[in-house]
Amino acid sequence: MRALTVMALMAVTTMMLPAATRAQQSDDRSRCFAREGVSPEDKLESCTAVIKSGGQTPQGLVAAFNSRGNVHLNNRNFDRAIDDYNETIRLDPKYAIGFYNRGLAYLRKGRLDPAIEDFEAAIRLNPKYTSAFINRALAYQEKAQWDFNAYLADGVYEDRAIQDLDEAIRLDPNNATAFRNRGFVNSRRQRYDRAIQDFDEAIRLNSNVAAAFSGRAYALRFVGQYERAIADYRQALMLQPDDSSRKQIERILKQLGAPAERDAPPTAVTKR
Repeated sequence: MRALTVMALMAVTTMMLPAATRAQQSDDRSRCFAREGVSPEDKLESCTAVIKSGGQTPQGLVAAFNSRGNVHLNNRNFDRAIDDYNETIRLDPKYAIGFYNRGLAYLRKGRLDPAIEDFEAAIRLNPKYTSAFINRALAYQEKAQWDFNAYLADGVYEDRAIQDLDEAIRLDPNNATAFRNRGFVNSRRQRYDRAIQDFDEAIRLNSNVAAAFSGRAYALRFVGQYERAIADYRQALMLQPDDSSRKQIERILKQLGAPAERDAPPTAVTKR
């Protein structure tokens, strides 16, 4: 009788194992593909478990590698991110998101040519990929600033960037980032009136970005509108830019003879 009881317990336990395993796999998938509410560490662990489980469809594996690559990208582990995006592309050569994300990793690593190639691949696969146009433009802007070939072809990369941003705006007329970035390129090309128009639109669409105000202020200085430039620089400071930008803006305000808002004399109060 005792032997029969032990055997029955073993049988029940054996039946429960697959169910427990399926539950764990389901939890791993949920954490791996969650958009929020999961720590990067938990997401990495869960995506790795999903990848190693051996029970995923090819598209499931693509999604898991892509999700894990995104965690590495956000953690600035660019080489690991690229490795994961390589897998997504190997498993699905028509996966535009894989090319786009790998392009982001290359861009942030400073490898501009492979970044541009990946953004181009993403655009070929999805001609309406607005973010791919914006980031390819950003890669062209970086080449214009740092690539030696830019000195031999003055303005070529900036013009390519503007073409990409034009297309991004055509695809998404409410994209503040595209207007803001085009404003920076127009300023670099000394087209200050166009730059101001771009920053105007970027600010209309999103008035909470310090760089849009400081970018417009820069252009306003070159067309002689110093008071507006000062007001924009002060607004940029109110939006709490990063420390480097803050120091630069405060230095410019001093050059313009205008103290930063916190250093300005108190405004007189008139009794009514």
